[in-house]
Amino acid sequence: MSLKKPQETPNLNDFIAQQREKSCFAGLPLEGKRVIDLSSVIAAPYCAALLGDAGAEIIKVENPMAPDALRGWGTHAATGIEPYHAYIGRNKLPITLNLKSEAGKQAFLELIQSADVLIENMRLGVMDRLGLSHEILLELNPGLVIGKVSGYGMTGPHAHQPGFGTLAEAFSGFSFLNGYEDTGPTSPPIALADLTTGIHLAYAVSLALHQSKRLESGGQVVDISLYEPLFGYLGGEFIGYQLTGEIPKPIGNELRAAAPRNNYQTSDGLWVAMSCSNQKTWERLAEVMGQPQLIRDPRFKTNNDRIQPDSRITLNQIIKAWVLTKTNAEALELFRREGITAGPILSMKEIDEDPHFEARGSIIRVTDPSSGIELKMPDVPFRMKDNSATNKKSKLRFPGLPMGSANQVVYRDLLGYSQAKIDQLG
Repeated sequence: MSLKKPQETPNLNDFIAQQREKSCFAGLPLEGKRVIDLSSVIAAPYCAALLGDAGAEIIKVENPMAPDALRGWGTHAATGIEPYHAYIGRNKLPITLNLKSEAGKQAFLELIQSADVLIENMRLGVMDRLGLSHEILLELNPGLVIGKVSGYGMTGPHAHQPGFGTLAEAFSGFSFLNGYEDTGPTSPPIALADLTTGIHLAYAVSLALHQSKRLESGGQVVDISLYEPLFGYLGGEFIGYQLTGEIPKPIGNELRAAAPRNNYQTSDGLWVAMSCSNQKTWERLAEVMGQPQLIRDPRFKTNNDRIQPDSRITLNQIIKAWVLTKTNAEALELFRREGITAGPILSMKEIDEDPHFEARGSIIRVTDPSSGIELKMPDVPFRMKDNSATNKKSKLRFPGLPMGSANQVVYRDLLGYSQAKIDQLG
């Protein structure tokens, strides 16, 4: 893999000014909406990124003395590119602002008057102590939608406890169920609670925007915790516990309510994922394995039979032994030909080289305007079509930009500040 670097690096001020032009957002659902992103790390910033994908203008506010911690997550030494911030900070115009200074506070209030949405994840009480409580902001802009992310929500006995995604994954019940029973609770290898919360908050804010009008009416506070969206994903497990009184235990790569469903290794050391709980698919798998008698075996006749502990163990052993007789290529070709719901388990390298990702447009090429380097990134995972077009417009316009790089453009063009007044905000 090699990074492509154009001959010239664009002027950042010119680039950012161009991004603020209306044509950049034309035809996107949130065109004309402005979001102030006063948040850090992943959950709330991811919400802002998603709103930006949909056409909103995102102004990212950072403390000049304390940049977003995400900027330091795995910085690439040779290029200075911050991979996590490049993705989560996409489509945002970063400015610096000291909310503890009077000049900074006044600038922030002017930004709020120009905005439709504020996204923030400060600990409860911090905004109040700054003199920027939700009540004050809503009085200033009655149409403001405030998206508030916290670890445990704004109410309840844990409301004032600090929140972090890893703690939320544990508190939600996910970590307890993840992994294998003999290895103990397992946290996910990605910021799962944060990303899940960001998606849900973007959905809630989008709904709230249907009822609000900037500076006029419909403003409200959307209160979301880091643990509740992920807990919602476990609804079936929780209801099952209520019905049986049995505490669900970790089950590895399987699904408690369906079988067979697992990852299986092929003879060449590669892996395939399989989910064949649908009755017709299961019966087809049994025939493909050359063991049609399994279809009539009382241990495997229905999905409810197959998910019983002893049946599940025996069935997994049968499938594991059969898959090990095939190379990965042989298994995948057989699955595709026979309509078996199984597929490859891909690494990042294999994704980068996969023709479907390329043809579908799942990966987009964007130039980092601060370095001139071309990056490949996951594109927005949906397409919106109408009668006039069959292909989506790319909504991921540029990766995360350097801290404070939009100061001149935002303060000068949006708020009309003089250079002397901008200098006071440092």
